[in-house]
Amino acid sequence: NTNQSGARNHSTSISEQTDPPRGKGPGRNKGVLQKTTSNSETERGSDAKEDIIFNIILLGQTGTGKSATANTILAAGKHHKDKGQGFEAKPSSIPITTKCKDKIIKICGTKVRLVDTPDFFYEDKPIEEAQVEECKRYCQEGQCVVLLVIQLGRFTDGEMGILEKLEDKLGWKIRKNTIVLFTHGDDLKGKVDQFIGNRSSLKHIVESCNNRYHVFNNNSKDTKQVLELFEKFHEESFLNSKPHSQCPLF
Repeated sequence: NTNQSGARNHSTSISEQTDPPRGKGPGRNKGVLQKTTSNSETERGSDAKEDIIFNIILLGQTGTGKSATANTILAAGKHHKDKGQGFEAKPSSIPITTKCKDKIIKICGTKVRLVDTPDFFYEDKPIEEAQVEECKRYCQEGQCVVLLVIQLGRFTDGEMGILEKLEDKLGWKIRKNTIVLFTHGDDLKGKVDQFIGNRSSLKHIVESCNNRYHVFNNNSKDTKQVLELFEKFHEESFLNSKPHSQCPLF
């Protein structure tokens, strides 16, 4: 059962909250706010300052729903620039996202940088090494939460060993900061833990991430699934300040 946080079913805006005290959490580390190179199509809000708490990095293969997941999270928070515009997301067998893109959002008083990334292992059109370096700048140990996006019912041979491949590409054990994010939760028949247990390669990935996983239905406009994800950030000590302490939906 993925609904462990006890959040009420509520779709009211959750963005108009008070900022947490400046200097709380890993956001005080200047590395979170390193400037990106011109190779990245980043979109920075006017308040992209030192009070950003952490980066949320979405990693995974083409077609798993990374960009749609980013939009689901984006819709739950206050978007600080180009309001109403999200990440480009549409069904496709070829990569739509070819460069790292980021947006600043605030959820329950917590300000984060949401980063959508390209498929680093798409063989027909290899990603430029500059984009790998760009991702490394966002994805630094102690400064980020990694969402490894996998589509339920579509676990492919190419995704076997993806965690180890990403760690080799990024240069550190990202599993310590990773939650496996399953998309297409609306297609799930039965319990997700049973689905995982019946697939040894998938089970290995989840167990390598200390059995941390969450399920999204990106067709749903209910913000509860995003709030529950942030609660897991807190439970795993990825987020030092409790999101629910300032959010009436918890």
